[in-house]
Amino acid sequence: MKKRNLANVIIPSIEISEDLIRCLSELNKLKYKNFFVTIVLDKKNSQNLKKYKFKLNVIFVKKSKYKIRVNMSRKRNVAAQKYKSDFIAFLDSDAYPNKDWLNKAVKILSNKSIDVVGGPSLPFKNQTYGQKIAYFCKRSYFITGYQNFRKYKAKARFCDWLESCNIIMKRSFYLKYKGMNEKLHIGEDKDFFDRIRDKKNLKVRYDPSLYIFHRDRNFIGFLLQRLCFGISFTSLKKNNIGIKGYQSLLPFLTCLFVSIFLFLDFKISSKFFFISSISIIAILAIFLEIKNYVKTFNDKLFTILGIILGNIFFALGGIVFILGLKKLVTDKIYIFSRKR
Repeated sequence: MKKRNLANVIIPSIEISEDLIRCLSELNKLKYKNFFVTIVLDKKNSQNLKKYKFKLNVIFVKKSKYKIRVNMSRKRNVAAQKYKSDFIAFLDSDAYPNKDWLNKAVKILSNKSIDVVGGPSLPFKNQTYGQKIAYFCKRSYFITGYQNFRKYKAKARFCDWLESCNIIMKRSFYLKYKGMNEKLHIGEDKDFFDRIRDKKNLKVRYDPSLYIFHRDRNFIGFLLQRLCFGISFTSLKKNNIGIKGYQSLLPFLTCLFVSIFLFLDFKISSKFFFISSISIIAILAIFLEIKNYVKTFNDKLFTILGIILGNIFFALGGIVFILGLKKLVTDKIYIFSRKR
């Protein structure tokens, strides 16, 4: 007899890495036992995988004839299509879930009015100082906007969309809406939710009990990621949720406004006073927001600096987009940022 509520945990990765092995080892500790794991890789390497309590499927996908790396969307789609299951759960190779992750996700999805569930991405416990500052920055409203609740254990709620590093849904639901857009290297998860919302009253549930631990990029990697997000800033905006849906445009528009202002026919002293006043107000606003979760003076100082640089790099990404260089740099820089 076929087991009910069988889940397929899908993990896209480039190769078998230390992060991936840690992820598989932590999945071995899940309380929920009715699942198997599918890892989708670009290439084989010498590291051997040990035996786990769960069934492990390994899929290798090759680059196209143009030597373009197969993206995360394609890998997830291949795994979801190939193996039958009641549920699919997406997890990144540099992340791992808490022991109750699948158990609670399946329970929440027993409510048929809920389509997709997921939870927050928390930092690894033994992270570097640069990774800690990168996490503090991403938790800020001034970087992640109204979706910053996904970076800590916030109250349960319905939301617009969740990151693909931590989402669970019925396989039939995913396949019905044709999976993720394989042409996208960034923002494929948001695109997936937006396409479905155009066709139905989509219910996406964020629950803090579905938390995972996700390795943060180091500080340079964080800035490169922000650059890539800036290059794709037009696809990150959302038209049907009011002014907050246009937050992704703010860094670029702010940079544009400041640049134009500097070229206007005003005295240098007036320009200096205006820019200084705006900068002080911005720094004060950032300080008031982060002081509740960033405790030491040095951490506050570097987090404020990181948030400012994060927005500058986002704006620079917008300039790259305007110059028509998106296809040339996005994929390579984004993959490089994951290694930093």
